Amino acid sequence: MKLKHFLFDLDETLYPPDTGLWPILGSRMNTFIHTRLGIPMEEVEELRERYFHTYGTSLRGLQMDYAVDANEYLDFVHDVQISDFIQPDHQLTEILASLPGDKIIFTNANKAHSKRVLHALGVEQYFSQIVDVVDMDPYCKPYPQAFEVAMKLVNDPDPANYILLDDSIKNVQAALDIGMSAIHVSPRQSNFGHITHITCIHEIRNVLPSFFEV
Repeated sequence: MKLKHFLFDLDETLYPPDTGLWPILGSRMNTFIHTRLGIPMEEVEELRERYFHTYGTSLRGLQMDYAVDANEYLDFVHDVQISDFIQPDHQLTEILASLPGDKIIFTNANKAHSKRVLHALGVEQYFSQIVDVVDMDPYCKPYPQAFEVAMKLVNDPDPANYILLDDSIKNVQAALDIGMSAIHVSPRQSNFGHITHITCIHEIRNVLPSFFEV
């Protein structure tokens, strides 16, 4: 098999979950929902959890139920100093430089946030494209329509030419269901024996030979 396109999730895939960035972003989501919509803070976490399981992201639920403007929400949530949490990753740089094929960010965040994270990691030059949650509207990962959008924007409709790397097991399974290859990237071990798992992105070269010749 000769894979042509690497689809990389962004948050907690290209960098580990222990940076502290995601809890800050989650806190800002809570603040937006509380202050912008007047929902009691003690109800916000449950609402976000329900939206996540129903729609894939809190944003999609907020758009459906409250007509929240996506750009307003995303700009507020991502208004943090990324370099306080993420520093250049020289090992990741070497890995990306060695991978054949093109590399695309495929994220439920937006492009502005993605670019700041890539810049903080020092790897922005290795990615040819960012497919973000605005591009996928009204869908997002793990919906198959989101993957269709990504393939259309990459201009290759054959899912067999893609491999997804993502920290969400739902997104990984969705990729497998439509015929892509996929790797689960998470320090939390997958309980699904049919899914290839690595604990961090630095381990990618350990498993790639099972997918294609490198």
